[in-house]
Amino acid sequence: MEWLAAVLSFVGGLIAAALGAYAVTKTNKQLMAADIRARWDAALFEHSETFAASTRALRHHAERFDRSEDKEERREALDEAHQGMRLACEQLRLLGSPRVQIAARTVIHHAYAVRVQGEEGRDPRAGKGPSKPPIGRLNDALQEFYRAVREQLRADDPEAVIHDDDLDVIEHGLQPLTWSNRSQSA
Repeated sequence: MEWLAAVLSFVGGLIAAALGAYAVTKTNKQLMAADIRARWDAALFEHSETFAASTRALRHHAERFDRSEDKEERREALDEAHQGMRLACEQLRLLGSPRVQIAARTVIHHAYAVRVQGEEGRDPRAGKGPSKPPIGRLNDALQEFYRAVREQLRADDPEAVIHDDDLDVIEHGLQPLTWSNRSQSA
C-alpha cells in the first residue's frame, strides 16, 4: 500500500507540473502575441499618420499652385509630398489589411488627379467615373482609408469619422465657401 501512495504522489506531482508548464506556456504565448500585435499596431498607426499627412500636404500645395509666386518651389513641395505618400503606402502594404491597402492605393490614385488639377488646371480622369471634382474624390478616398485603419486598429466605432464635406456636423448650417469667397493667400 505504501508503494501505491508513493506512485500516486509521484503521478500527482507530474500532473501538477504538467498543468503548471502548460499554463505558463499558454500565458507566455498570449503575452508574446499581444506584444507583437501592439508593435504592429504602433507601426500601422505611425505609417498611416505619415500617409495622411503627406496626402494633406499634397492637397495643400496643389490647391495653392496657381497663385504661388514660385511655382518651381511649389512643384518641389508637391514632389516631396507625393513621394512621402508613395513610400508610406508601400510600408502600409506590409502592415495593413487588404482593406487598408486598397484604400491607400485609391488615395494615391485620386491624389494624382488633385495634383494634375492643381498644376495643369485639368482633371485627368474627367468623364471616367463619378462626376465629383478630384478633391471630392480624394476626400472620399481618405474617408475610406481612415475607416479601414480604424477598423484594423480595433477603434470603437471605426466608421464614425467626420467627412471633410460634412460641415453641418461641425456647425449647423455651415456651408463651404465658394472659390471666389476663399482667401487668395491662406
